[in-house]
Amino acid sequence: MVYLTDFEEFEAAALALFQQAPLRTRYLAKYRHVDGKVILKVTNNKVCLKFRTDQIANLKRVESFSQTFARWTVSEDLSKLGVPDQELEEAKKATKPTAKTKRRKG
Repeated sequence: MVYLTDFEEFEAAALALFQQAPLRTRYLAKYRHVDGKVILKVTNNKVCLKFRTDQIANLKRVESFSQTFARWTVSEDLSKLGVPDQELEEAKKATKPTAKTKRRKG
């Protein structure tokens, strides 16, 4: 087991591990309320990568990585794993809430 201290390094190592064996690689996120820590684990039964944080600022990154890993698992073309998904970006823009205008009665 290797605990990586830098999140970008963890994400790059997880991508490399997934590209080596996409059918065997799995991802686990564990939250320990007692410690207030989030532990991310990516493994393929031979190599185990872990990232641990207790910083609130890293939670957005954890959420983003979870979504990214889910996209990797359903991707048909493994050569495009590192490229941002254009369809997902368009869907995010379409679902952004717009400011409502108040109507006057009368």
